[in-house]
Amino acid sequence: MNFKPDKCSIGKRLSKVLIFLVVFWSFLNTNFVIYNLGESTVLRTKTIKNEPFYLKTSSTKQYTDQWIENPSFDNSTESWYSLIEGDTSDLKINVSNGCANFEILGEKKTFSIISDPPSALDWTAVENPDFPIFPDIVEITDYGCKASHQFEDINAIQDPCVHWEHNVTLPENISDYIITSASIQSIVNATVDNNLDRFFDYYFSRLARLSPNYAVDTYSVGDYIRFYVLISDLAKNKVYEIAYFKTQQTGSGSPPGKDHLYDTNMISVPEDVLKFYLSSVLGTDNSHFTITLGIKLHIEDNVVNYWDMDTFDEMLIKYVNLTFSYEKKIDRLTSIYWNQIGASLNGNNVEITAAILNFKYKIDPDWMLSLTPNSEMRILINNYYSDIALNLNLMNNTFQELNMGGIDVTSFILKDINITLSFQIYIADNFVLDKLIKISIDDVNLDISYILYFEDSPPFNPFLLIILICLFILILILGFLSLRAYILIPRKIKRRNYLLRRTQKFRDINNIQALILMHKPSGLAIFTHSYSRQLKDKDVLFSGFIQAISIIGQELANENLGEQVLKGPKHKIEEQKVVELDLKTFHCLVLDIEELRVVLVIMTKASKRLKQILFNFALRLYFEIESELNHFDHDLNFYQKVIPPYLDEYFELFYKNQFKINYLEGDLDSIKKKHHLNNLQNQVLKNIFLILTQNNSFKLLDVVQKLNRVNEDLVIDAIESLIEKKIIVPINN
Repeated sequence: MNFKPDKCSIGKRLSKVLIFLVVFWSFLNTNFVIYNLGESTVLRTKTIKNEPFYLKTSSTKQYTDQWIENPSFDNSTESWYSLIEGDTSDLKINVSNGCANFEILGEKKTFSIISDPPSALDWTAVENPDFPIFPDIVEITDYGCKASHQFEDINAIQDPCVHWEHNVTLPENISDYIITSASIQSIVNATVDNNLDRFFDYYFSRLARLSPNYAVDTYSVGDYIRFYVLISDLAKNKVYEIAYFKTQQTGSGSPPGKDHLYDTNMISVPEDVLKFYLSSVLGTDNSHFTITLGIKLHIEDNVVNYWDMDTFDEMLIKYVNLTFSYEKKIDRLTSIYWNQIGASLNGNNVEITAAILNFKYKIDPDWMLSLTPNSEMRILINNYYSDIALNLNLMNNTFQELNMGGIDVTSFILKDINITLSFQIYIADNFVLDKLIKISIDDVNLDISYILYFEDSPPFNPFLLIILICLFILILILGFLSLRAYILIPRKIKRRNYLLRRTQKFRDINNIQALILMHKPSGLAIFTHSYSRQLKDKDVLFSGFIQAISIIGQELANENLGEQVLKGPKHKIEEQKVVELDLKTFHCLVLDIEELRVVLVIMTKASKRLKQILFNFALRLYFEIESELNHFDHDLNFYQKVIPPYLDEYFELFYKNQFKINYLEGDLDSIKKKHHLNNLQNQVLKNIFLILTQNNSFKLLDVVQKLNRVNEDLVIDAIESLIEKKIIVPINN
């Protein structure tokens, strides 16, 4: 019978041997002076032996290391992290084209209300509360807003008036914008009878000379038309006139006959006044206001003992154009950072001798001097402001180095703490910005020089050499005994685990059947996509399925989260939990993050990896669409554009789509040689070409099923390697 010791017994033996070695080595250190026989190796962690040294003589070695990880921002934020303080809508941070970018989010938009002519679909006739009598005819024709009136009276004054209103909705909330330009243009015309009464009217002056019955004894200001344009908040608490025109001589001719006011522009208020009025009404509601077109008549009875006839045949407002531009307001005391926490230098046997910082920077487009002369880029080292501050006014749109040879920052570098570096863009003033400003940095280098001290080697000791040889032999024997139990077998297990991790992604992707994103308070699905043949092209079935998932997910999610809610605050995102529902035919993963509910429909029980990916996806997406969810207006177009890129990034669902091969079948031998393909990879390619004889493309699952006699994990691993080598590629990715 063969006896094989288990790992526990081997571990106990090794423990005893190690205890013996420690005691033996301590004995040697006590009875013999053992010094370092060579120089130490400084690891990237920069942790250096920290025991006290009592040296009679010593040697030194000087090192200079570049301390920054990923100094050229290789299109990733590895080793770097960002921070924004103040108004987060003003600034943004990203990495692109190998540069780290600070973006000041300036923007300019223009809004216009153009009615040429005003239409009955947009404008509604209402009373003027101060002059509530309408003219005889009030209508909107193909020519614009029209009014007509005829006055026949004695000893009376009339002021008929009509308003046409249009409630305006801006495409966004402009509370964080400033109106920078505005204009109003309105064209009017009129046709009246010459029987209107005006001062110095020749007709009535002549009649007055002939007969006292025609004395113009009740003249006040005469008959006139007043056109005007108003803006106001929706409640009419703030009402401002922004343009008007009052007739002076229209109708002053001798009857019979007509007089015309040809197309005439109203007189607008100055631009600064118009901007103030617009800002005032939009200060009440940042997205809505009312514009009003008005026609008011003033008619007097000017003839003694006779009926006074005044005829206003037609008055038109033919054209209105209110246009204004608004630009993004940037708030002072807002900052944005790129930060890196570096390694530390530790140990009593290390001395820092120099630290030189250098980097490249630029701004695009050039900063505008008039905006804010105090904004600058600041450099912090170990959370202390250094002497380096670059005014944004002095930057230009081509990269320049901080300084030839760098800047000495030695005084800021300390031992025994992590060496941190921060780049801060500091906005010092309030200002308005009409375009995006991008400040970029690249090639960040922090060269730190330091000295390590080593003890001198003592004279050669033969007895010490013998002891070391014996220890070496003992270590070889122990290493040989434990090689299989502690190296070979774990290595085999590690390879198997690696293969499982590599193939799990394919299984997770194949497991996904549908994704549903919901606005949790309303229960409305803001984004859905089905990957299941059972649900695809069956909108009614899929809609009912979404509703059922919403109800069941709500109840079970609340039930599973109840215990956690009792333990801490109710609204901490990090306490949210992915809940798995077993619905017999399908499984569902449900995750709620504030107003967002994410439901992932899968065929079988989810892996731990898939749950983690779902959580990361939901958290990232929530922060991207948080503002739209908080102001949900049932407009789903935004979500259809924003969400798909995140699906590709996190779930890699293009694996479920069609693939193609970048080579011809005749190139199979050259592909094998060029990419050093093994037999299984070559077999996978042959089966792909076999599928392509009947189709123009293929799916990865078809290839796996073709090779059903081969270990599935090995087949998936071979397919993954062909994707990595870009031999097979997704068609739509």
